[in-house]
Amino acid sequence: MPFEPHPRLTTPPDDTVLWRYMDFARFMQMIQTKTLWFSRQDQFEDPLEGTYTDGELAHLHSLPKDPVGPDGSGIADGYLRGPKFMRATVFVNCWRSGSSESLAMWDLYGKGSGIIAVKTTVALLKQAMETWHEPVFVAAVGYIDWKLAPWDNNFLVMCARKDLSYQHESEVRAMIWNMRALGNSSELGIHVPFDPQLFLTEVVVGPREQGWITPLVKEVMATYRMSHPVNTSNRLKPRS
Repeated sequence: MPFEPHPRLTTPPDDTVLWRYMDFARFMQMIQTKTLWFSRQDQFEDPLEGTYTDGELAHLHSLPKDPVGPDGSGIADGYLRGPKFMRATVFVNCWRSGSSESLAMWDLYGKGSGIIAVKTTVALLKQAMETWHEPVFVAAVGYIDWKLAPWDNNFLVMCARKDLSYQHESEVRAMIWNMRALGNSSELGIHVPFDPQLFLTEVVVGPREQGWITPLVKEVMATYRMSHPVNTSNRLKPRS
């Protein structure tokens, strides 16, 4: 079973509900190819992904500069090279945890442009990875003050943390550490095969989408013989 517990990562309980927000094109790609996209971490917009905090960098730069290695490197040099290596070899698939939808996430992924959320659980995410050939780690992202220096001293833990400004995402991420990707700049991500029929629990159309989007999604689901419920978010629907 490729899901692998990690003593330094927090994996949420199996019944934790997960949401993945995406545009219609991404949704179609997922359903048609039956794959989940794991993006290489250095491809994310956030430049702090998988890096040291400001506090940790200050600590490292304060260490003695005297050469200690045969190549003349100082104490901190090996540590400072670590994030670049990890960001180029860790591949991430991101989800939002929570029993209810997030209006902030609807807005983040677009307003009225065919935005869809698919729902699953942590247990089903683990099961979806069973046929993959490498360990898959599932971790709740830790949100920290980037001015501090928690010094986890574990690069995989560093790949599962973000600045407090992203706390609204309540992210859970699946991570694959593929060292073979080092030096292969063309491998921007990994398509991991999965069975959407067994994986999804519901498809939700965004609250700002036009009325024809939901019937279209239902038609797509029927075409691919998927029986999951398709609903439209009523988050912005007036009550009377």
